[in-house]
Amino acid sequence: MCAGVKVRACCCTQVFAAAENTAVTKMDASNLAMVMAPNCLRCESDDPNLIFENTRKEMAFVRILIVNMDTSFMDGII
Repeated sequence: MCAGVKVRACCCTQVFAAAENTAVTKMDASNLAMVMAPNCLRCESDDPNLIFENTRKEMAFVRILIVNMDTSFMDGII
């Protein structure tokens, strides 16, 4: 497995752990997606309307990853 995949999976595992601790952190999957999406995905357009429209889609995509991604292959690595 390439190092970049391991780094991304490790980051995702930490985000998922934060999502599981919502009672303590007050950060559910939607809030985490709002914070993480602009850092993970970036619209290359200069059009503010397109950027705003894509932001919602990016947040939805990251939320789906947070809720559904299987990171069990990282067990024992981190």
